[in-house]
Amino acid sequence: MNPLNYSSRIWLYAPITVFLAIAVAVMIHWHLAAGAFEKKLAKIKGRDAAPGIVLDWDSVTVGGFPFRLDADFVNFSVHGAAARGPFVWKSRKFAVHALTYGRLKKVYEAAGPQHLEYSAIDGIHTADFLPGTMRGSSIADGRGLARFDLDVVDAGGAAFTARRMQLHMRRDPDGSDLDIMIKGDGVAAGAAARDVQAYVTLSNASALAGLLQGAAFWPDAVRAWHGQGGEVTLTRGIHPDIAARLLTALY
Repeated sequence: MNPLNYSSRIWLYAPITVFLAIAVAVMIHWHLAAGAFEKKLAKIKGRDAAPGIVLDWDSVTVGGFPFRLDADFVNFSVHGAAARGPFVWKSRKFAVHALTYGRLKKVYEAAGPQHLEYSAIDGIHTADFLPGTMRGSSIADGRGLARFDLDVVDAGGAAFTARRMQLHMRRDPDGSDLDIMIKGDGVAAGAAARDVQAYVTLSNASALAGLLQGAAFWPDAVRAWHGQGGEVTLTRGIHPDIAARLLTALY
């Protein structure tokens, strides 16, 4: 055999072989990840996904091959105990998207009618609304939840309407504080529409570490946080009274 012909064949087939090996590895990795994800979903359905927080749904479809994991739920619900009492959130359609590699970031989407019940310092509140779009995201690291963002556009219901609503939470890099921003554009609840905005800092966030890691019971974590001197500081706000009523459900 001519050595030149043999060498040229190696250079011809080697890239194809490498590509096929990578493709097979990606396929195997995705199927393993998807299988583990489906087992995890089956394990937590109707049970505590975190202490005192129960997830449930009618059906779920897992996809996203080859680089993502997508879970599309029908009649998704979350209920459990928040800081001030029980809460319930129900969504006709809900989806979770995550990469099968890289940082622990998840993207969320909800569509169709939304139902929310929560307990605040002044009692139980209920909200039923239909969003134009409703998207969120979370980033986690070795210390748990580091960032959470929620953005709702064109929300409308019998009790209120809003052009846009946002909630952003960020854990400071040193873990000492939690920064929360609530913003509402064109919010109307039986009165003229107005804008709402509040920037809040929760001090001594290390006391909430178990909650951010999904390992602590929410009411217990908040009581411990209060007991260790945790404080809430309003750093800036427009109509902060409205935002404050919402924040009391968190702490």
